[in-house]
Amino acid sequence: MKVLVVSPVLAKRLSGVLPDEIEVIHPERGTDDELEALAVDVEVIVSTRLSASVARAAKNLKLLQKTGAGVDDMPFDALGDDTYMANTSGSNPVPLAEGAVALVLALAKRVVERNNRFLEGRGVSSGVLLKGKSAGILGLGSIGVEVAKMLQGFDMRILGLKRDPSVKPEGVDLDFLGGPGDLHRFMAESDFVISTLPLTIDTRGIIGEEELRLMKPTAYIVSVSRAAVIEEEPLYRALKDGWIAGAALDVWWRPHFWDPIWNPEGKGASEYPFWELPNVICTPHSITSTDSRSDASLKIMAENIRRIADGRPPINQVDKRLQY
Repeated sequence: MKVLVVSPVLAKRLSGVLPDEIEVIHPERGTDDELEALAVDVEVIVSTRLSASVARAAKNLKLLQKTGAGVDDMPFDALGDDTYMANTSGSNPVPLAEGAVALVLALAKRVVERNNRFLEGRGVSSGVLLKGKSAGILGLGSIGVEVAKMLQGFDMRILGLKRDPSVKPEGVDLDFLGGPGDLHRFMAESDFVISTLPLTIDTRGIIGEEELRLMKPTAYIVSVSRAAVIEEEPLYRALKDGWIAGAALDVWWRPHFWDPIWNPEGKGASEYPFWELPNVICTPHSITSTDSRSDASLKIMAENIRRIADGRPPINQVDKRLQY
């Protein structure tokens, strides 16, 4: 069996844990033309993102394996009914949860602003006491649950919102758990809204002007999952005009803005200059990076490749209708 791994570095790691009879190939440049040529006779593609033309070129494709959790940048319409899609969701939620909490603390204690004004000898406005405040976790998958557990340590009230609130998350005590119909109450009551939602046809733009105007003027947003869950232009106005107190953004509306293959015009991360606003912390989708690299994702990818080679269905299957 032949497997195309779009990242040469990941290809080397996977080759080291797969049987010799599984051939792992990778591109040199990563352009669509090169990938289309390589994909012709492969049964598995492992990729962070993929063009529809590459998926269509892979006539024998049985599995499209995402290297991470979010699959909104995958070509669902180009996949046949007999092609699986899988991700590595839940493999290691702690680093991203820690990153989200770090951003909450940075906003609450005005860390960036205090740093920037240090040499000026000027103080800044008072920070926010987290004890007793309400943390609204938008999306209670593995990452959202870890965020909730960590913020409970600050004696915060934990509000949760998920697609099916009848299925209560384990290991966390919630002061409120609601579904999509409770979004307005959730936005109005939260002092910190932390979005860990995947981007799907149902969640795209779920927070727009109406929802932002429901928030307290003292409230903050932390976005660490997918930027397009929040409408770009209303959020910029909310931050610039003071509808809300601030935001920390680790995800962007042009998610691969640094990649010349996917962004040849070199456009910025957003149509709006969030990074110029004093009440916004911007990070380049790297808040999850740590000095301890987990092998959990690698194990899921390798397991799924072996399963396809053995004629078995993969684990961590993505529902291609729901797109998560």
